[in-house]
Amino acid sequence: MIKKTATLIAVLLIIGAVTALAGDKTEAKHADFEGTLVCLGCDLKNAEDARSACSVFGHTHALKTDDGKYINFLENQYSTDLLDGGKYHNKDVKVHGIYHASANLLDVETFSVDGKSKNWCSHCKTMDSCMAGK
Repeated sequence: MIKKTATLIAVLLIIGAVTALAGDKTEAKHADFEGTLVCLGCDLKNAEDARSACSVFGHTHALKTDDGKYINFLENQYSTDLLDGGKYHNKDVKVHGIYHASANLLDVETFSVDGKSKNWCSHCKTMDSCMAGK
């Protein structure tokens, strides 16, 4: 009887642990973020002496929020202009997309810089504000 009770308790504990882990699963959801577009490697090198080598491997940009956290962008056609930085480097940016919290990664859908919104244009095959594809 004691052996059956111990086995039953062990099974219940395993089921409880599996259920608890499944409950911790984070789901992707739409989110908005605001901040400054910075080169992640350069910014960390300046702030925390990170051993980045952007001059060798290239600059990869991320959104730095006012509280100092970085939001990374999923690499795809929607985020190319943001990842590259270029004309948006050190500018205030508002970004909307699907946020994957477990990876701290935003799948960009739209963004705005200098009051101009950038959306995917199927006609131009780029993020712009031309509205030709509408």
